[in-house]
Amino acid sequence: MTQQAAATDARPGPAARYDIVIIGAGMAGCAVAQALALVDKDRRRRILVVDRHKDVSPRFAGEFIHPRGAQVLEDLGFYGALKAAGAVDVDGFTVRERADGRCVELPYADVPGQRSQGLAVHHKTLVRVMRQVVRQRPQVDLLEGWVIKDVIRGFGDRITGVVLTGPDDQDVRVQCDLLVGADGKASQVRKLIGLPDQRQTIGFTAGLELRDAAVPKATWGNIVLGAWGPVLIYPIQREKDGSTTYRVTLDLPAQLPAKGARLGEYLLETFVPYLPSELGEQLAAAIQRHKGPLEMAPTVNLPAPRATSPGVALVGDAAGCSHPITASGMTMGLRDAEVLGAQARRRADAPLHEPWLDDAAIRRYRAEHDRYVPTRQALADAIYEAFRGGNEGARAIQRALFDYWAASAESRTRSMALLSCAEGRPSVFLSEYLKTARHAIETSLVPRHARALPARDRLRQFTGAAMLASNKLGLVAQVMWAQVRPAWLPHRDASA
Repeated sequence: MTQQAAATDARPGPAARYDIVIIGAGMAGCAVAQALALVDKDRRRRILVVDRHKDVSPRFAGEFIHPRGAQVLEDLGFYGALKAAGAVDVDGFTVRERADGRCVELPYADVPGQRSQGLAVHHKTLVRVMRQVVRQRPQVDLLEGWVIKDVIRGFGDRITGVVLTGPDDQDVRVQCDLLVGADGKASQVRKLIGLPDQRQTIGFTAGLELRDAAVPKATWGNIVLGAWGPVLIYPIQREKDGSTTYRVTLDLPAQLPAKGARLGEYLLETFVPYLPSELGEQLAAAIQRHKGPLEMAPTVNLPAPRATSPGVALVGDAAGCSHPITASGMTMGLRDAEVLGAQARRRADAPLHEPWLDDAAIRRYRAEHDRYVPTRQALADAIYEAFRGGNEGARAIQRALFDYWAASAESRTRSMALLSCAEGRPSVFLSEYLKTARHAIETSLVPRHARALPARDRLRQFTGAAMLASNKLGLVAQVMWAQVRPAWLPHRDASA
C-alpha cells in the first residue's frame, strides 16, 4: 500500500488516541496539520484530520490569498506545489468607481514589510494539493468520508475526544488532548461544544469563470462598482495552453429576486450594463452559455465567537467570518494555523504524558486570534457598506474614499496595508475610516468641496455619512479592547 493510500484509508482502532484531532480537511485544517507536523521534528506526536467528503468538496469557496497568507503557504511547504498546479501570483487590486469612472490601483508592493505578491488559485486545486502535501507527513492520518457525530467530555466538561462515523455507519471513539474545529461557517464542532449559532446570511455570491478576461490588470484582483453589489474578477488558474482562467464573483441580495434560469436574466440586467463594455460582453456570453445551476455560496456574517473552549480551538471560518469583499478569510485561516504552530513550537519538547498544546498555549492562541479577527470583520463590514452604496451615506463614503485615494500614494498604501492584512491594529482602521468619513461630511457642508453636489442633496449626504461613521464607533471600541486586553483576563462570553 502506498503512503498516500495508507494515510487515506487509515482507520482509528477501538482505543485510538491522538494528540490532536482536526475536523475539516480544507485549507485551514490542512494548514494546521502541516504547521503542527513541521514542528514535531522527532515525530513523537500523532495528528488525525477528518473530512466529511471523500474527495475535494465541490462547493464554491475562497480562492484569493493576500501576501500575508501566501507567506504562510510558503513557510509551510505548500507554495511550490500550488504554483506547479497552476496557481497565479497576484499583485494587488484595482477598484473602478463604475464602468466609466475613476480607477484606483492598490499594489501590494507599496506596503512595506511584506512580500510583494499574493496568490490566487481555484479552490478545488488548493484543497487537493494541500491534502496531497499533508498526506506525506508521517505524523498525520487523513480520514475522508468521515463525520464527527459527538464530542467526549471529561472532568469539568473538558473535551477529551470525539465520536466519528465512517462510510460504513460504524461509530469510532477517538481520544485526544486537543480538538481543532476547522469545519467552516456551519461548524459542527462549534455546535457540539455548545456555542450558539449566530450566523447571519446577508446575501449570496454567484461565481462564473472566464478565459482571459478583459480586466485592467491581468494579475490583479479587479473590483468594479456601480451595480447592485460589487463585482470582483481575479485569476485562479494558469492553464497549460498559456491562457488564464478568471473567477468573476457577483454580490447578490439575501432575498434573491430570481432563481433557476431566471437568475441568469437577472444577472444580465443587473450587472452587465455596469461593467466596461468588453468585460460586460464576456460576462454576458458566459452567463448565456452556462448550463445548469450557477455556482452559488451564501454570504455569511459570523461575529467572532469564543475561539476556544477547554480542549477545543476553532480556526478559519469556524472562528468567525464576514463579507468576502476584502478577500481576507483565506489569509486569516492561514494565520490561525501559523499561530497554533508557533504555540506548538514553544512546547515541542514537552513530555509525552503532557498535552502538546496545553491550556496556557490555547489561551495565548485565543488572545492573538482576538487581536486580529475582529479588526478584519469591522473592515469588511465598512468596505462592503461603502462599495455597495446602498444609501446616500454609503455613496458619500464611497466618493470620499476615492477622493482620499486620489490625494496621495501614502493614503493608498495605508489602505492597502489594512486590506491585505499587513496592518491589523484597530486604531489604524479607525483613523483611516474617520478620515474618509470626515471628507464625506466636508463635501456636504464646506462650500469649496460641496460645489459639485446639488444643494438639496447635501443635508441628506451629511446625515447619512455621519450616521454611517458613528455606527462604526461601538464596533471599533470592542475591537480596540480586544487589542489591549491582557491575555490573563477572563473573557465574558454570552455563550459561556
